[in-house]
Amino acid sequence: MFRIYPAVDIKDGRCVRLFQGDLQEETIYYEKPWEAAMSWEIKGASYLHVVDLDGAAANKLVNLPAVGEILSRVHIPVQCGGGVRSRDDIERLLSLGASRVVLGTRALEEPEFAAEVLADYGERVIVSVDTRHGEVAVGGWLKTVSRSLEDVLEHIAACGAERIIHTDIARDGTLAGYDTGTVAPLLYRGMGVIAAGGISSLADLAGLKALVEGGLEGAVIGKAIYDGTLDLAAALEMEEA
Repeated sequence: MFRIYPAVDIKDGRCVRLFQGDLQEETIYYEKPWEAAMSWEIKGASYLHVVDLDGAAANKLVNLPAVGEILSRVHIPVQCGGGVRSRDDIERLLSLGASRVVLGTRALEEPEFAAEVLADYGERVIVSVDTRHGEVAVGGWLKTVSRSLEDVLEHIAACGAERIIHTDIARDGTLAGYDTGTVAPLLYRGMGVIAAGGISSLADLAGLKALVEGGLEGAVIGKAIYDGTLDLAAALEMEEA
């Protein structure tokens, strides 16, 4: 399987893209995030990736109304993350219609919590393991964890995660192209992997698709499709069941 996930990032109730995760480096694309979501659905997307950027930084769900409006309007599956810190947060997003919930900071900082929710929710919870120059970042990418990437991955695998999502923060929003070397440590661990960060061309997607055997399941595309440097229709032709 290889799937394309158009991203809808929400800050201050609007659809934006950031540069390397910096909340001060934003470009606003839509005043109403649901318009972006519906645009990608109309253009053929089979799944969406929605992130509450304010929530990730604030350690709580902030843009829930905007996320809920997306979930009420689109007809394709949506995975949602950003500020998810509790069972209640997971339940709220699932009850609104999210197909999957992305759990990052708390899953990495509290192993027991990760094990509990993964046991209870299975594939409906994805663990986000994001890195900047090899260091694992949490809390809206504002801080790093003391453990190594290897330790984090071993822990997540032991907790029974079926799928993880990884963003190369240094390339995110830069259109610099995807470095497959950053995702290599996550492969061949028995977990599906969704990659993000800097994807700007069909060549980037082809490079990722070549890693399917190692567990690479898909790619999140953001700035490239908003700026028009990558045609979503062409990208979607690379999907496979």
